[in-house]
Amino acid sequence: MANKKSTIVQGIGITNKRVSGRLHFLKKQTTQSKKRSTYNVGTELLRLEEAKKNAIERVWEIEKRAKEITGSSEAQIFEIHAMLLEDEDLNDAIITEIKNGKCAEEAIEIASEKYSKMLIDLGDEYLSARASDIKDISSQLIKALDKDSKRDGQENSTSYILVADDLTPSETVLLDKSKILAIVTFGGTPSSHTAILARSMGIPALVGTGRIEAGLDGHLALLDSVEGSLIIDPTDSQAEDFERVRAKENKIATEHERYLRSLINKPAVTRSGHKVMIYANIGNENEISGALSNGAEGIGLLRSEFMYLERQDYPTEEELFSTYRDVAIKMGGRRVIIRTLDVGADKQISYLDIPAEENPAMGFRGIRVCLERRDMFKNQIRAILRASYYGRVSIMLPMVVCEKEILTCKTLIEECKAELSERKLPYDSKIELGIMIETPASAIISDKLARLVDFFSVGTNDLSQYTLAVDRQNSKVASLCEDNYEPVLRLIKMSAKSIHENGGWIGVCGEMAADLSLTEELVKIGVDELSVSVPYLLGVRGKVSECR
Repeated sequence: MANKKSTIVQGIGITNKRVSGRLHFLKKQTTQSKKRSTYNVGTELLRLEEAKKNAIERVWEIEKRAKEITGSSEAQIFEIHAMLLEDEDLNDAIITEIKNGKCAEEAIEIASEKYSKMLIDLGDEYLSARASDIKDISSQLIKALDKDSKRDGQENSTSYILVADDLTPSETVLLDKSKILAIVTFGGTPSSHTAILARSMGIPALVGTGRIEAGLDGHLALLDSVEGSLIIDPTDSQAEDFERVRAKENKIATEHERYLRSLINKPAVTRSGHKVMIYANIGNENEISGALSNGAEGIGLLRSEFMYLERQDYPTEEELFSTYRDVAIKMGGRRVIIRTLDVGADKQISYLDIPAEENPAMGFRGIRVCLERRDMFKNQIRAILRASYYGRVSIMLPMVVCEKEILTCKTLIEECKAELSERKLPYDSKIELGIMIETPASAIISDKLARLVDFFSVGTNDLSQYTLAVDRQNSKVASLCEDNYEPVLRLIKMSAKSIHENGGWIGVCGEMAADLSLTEELVKIGVDELSVSVPYLLGVRGKVSECR
């Protein structure tokens, strides 16, 4: 009898786990068969409008699911998708194709392809990254047009390793975790949205494998995302070695999980006795229960954008106050840091009418928008101040680069306090004020900025981007972020020294806060607080306790 021969495929591992199972190739429906041969322009325009409405509703459902299973940070991509579905240029392009004689399905395909190519051809890294998002939302639109469409890839009654050329973020979030053992994609990078979502969902994945023959569907495979390999049709020897290593790792993982759960109600203290605050990043009040059950000592970042999305107009002061108050009460006296509205760049809200920009990542965003839209800003400040009466609430300003911005904001905050006093509404007169350190500029002059505020919170995603001139979604340069932490760490250390000399404290709320390989370094350079998405709370707490 001839020896069985295995096939070994190499890729990049995501989420360090080893799993075995049968391969199942995702069979995506093509829109070609769904194109209509009989239609008229009026009917197709009506179909498009209805599909857009349904697709937007669907995207918000996916965003809600993403928050539940991954946390707010990773779910932000779906806020972008909802905004892109409302994009006037894209919608005009689709309508033009329909008026030129195309059915709605074909019009979406053609317009989205042209739009994606246009974004890529502009040569801007940020805009090029949006091309993959256009692919996702065009797929959502086409599915919304077909009322009989079914979700793909979920036919099996047993668990399997899902194989696909690639997965969009929405497809990834909608995967049935009870069926999916692991994901294998022919393309993709470790920094792609899909990889980030898979990691957050705890699904082992192998990306960038190159094409695997569809004839291997149903074959047994061993996926090792630690070593970055997939063994198809393993030999008995390979299977035995794999199971032995996996059993050992599973035992260690179970013991580690038990150990982490034991730390939930204990302070995060290093071996040398240094206390570090472990806070949660959240995007809405629904995430509070998960944060508290995983030991969050406070909210290090409440993204207030959720109050402005899914609306046709600005929220009122009363609406903002009601939500902020509820968050403060639910947190039971723990610190709640509310970041003022941070829009612009990748977060656009239609009714704000922020004009298109050639380089939005460095344009009209963050505190710059708030200082121009002062009525909107003061509405939010009054709501935060009123909520501070019900708990330990702090104000945090995003994208600050100079003293003038802080001084102007402080003047507006004092005006809001005076207005509330006149209305005889209570608030914490000593409410903390902090800023985000997101640019090299704010870190370099942190000695001056520290005199004006109570705390700093470092947004390492933007700080890394601006310091290294790197777009994390660009696969050609993303590794520069992963391999060049030193410049960013030096800026954080500089900022920590400045704020400590002025009696304040410093936290980190970007991706670096959840990177366990950097925890000890962050603690060593003086970081007092680490704020992460809910799924990472236990791991960070455990890592701090291991630090010297």
